[in-house]
Amino acid sequence: MKKKDYIEKITQLFLQYGIKSVSMDDIAKELGISKKTLYQIYSDKTELVKKSINHILEEMDKIIEEFNNSSLNVIEKEVHQRKKYIDTYLKIKPTYLFDLKKFYPQIFTDFVEHKNKMIIKTTRSFIEEGQDQGFIRQDLDADFISKLSITLAFAVFYPEVSTISEADLTSKHFSNQFFIYHMNGICSEKGRKLFNELIHKDSL
Repeated sequence: MKKKDYIEKITQLFLQYGIKSVSMDDIAKELGISKKTLYQIYSDKTELVKKSINHILEEMDKIIEEFNNSSLNVIEKEVHQRKKYIDTYLKIKPTYLFDLKKFYPQIFTDFVEHKNKMIIKTTRSFIEEGQDQGFIRQDLDADFISKLSITLAFAVFYPEVSTISEADLTSKHFSNQFFIYHMNGICSEKGRKLFNELIHKDSL
């Protein structure tokens, strides 16, 4: 088994049970190796957590890059890209991120910074390209929409001001409803027509 396969299995363990509750013994057992061998490959659990979050981010970046390089228009990109992206995103349960924030604050900070940069870059590109194509409303400010997207993405970490529950965040129905709400709000009439045709066709 290659190191990449190890990290995929370890990431699945962290996502399913949370970081704190998964021990090095659990990881060694899952990989089918001894704990001694595990420590010969990885220095400690912190290294595994760092490689795990990097693996998740790489998967997300790969999906975004794939569709950015396609010849689809922005609405087609957003609908088709989301199908792949959501499968990865919904696996990241709040428990995983809460453990990351509490026990590995620097890794969490790095994750937030990477995610913020990714959201700003992709949202700005989406809005500006969509406006050029006539699918996105001309009165929208790309920077504002980017900041709003970041705020919504991390709302779970501020439960005192958020009505979004863990069940919502891991629910495909909730994600679909938000996507429909968001896209119908930012699209021009031309964009909404195409968007609703695509989601009706794909039975979102």
